[in-house]
Amino acid sequence: MKGIITVIFFLAALLLAGMLHYVASQRRPGIYPPKKILKQRAMTLGGAGFICLVIGVLIALSIK
Repeated sequence: MKGIITVIFFLAALLLAGMLHYVASQRRPGIYPPKKILKQRAMTLGGAGFICLVIGVLIALSIK
């Protein structure tokens, strides 16, 4: 079970890192794709990362 929790936390960290990448890309001038698409991608990755984090915490707390 600890392996599953580790994978969920690792996935959450990757998704949140992807969100930070898109947020940082949004601030650069003259980028492609447009800022609207980057914002949408950042929101999607951030939401998925947050959900994975919550699921990981709930599973970790239910085991103890």
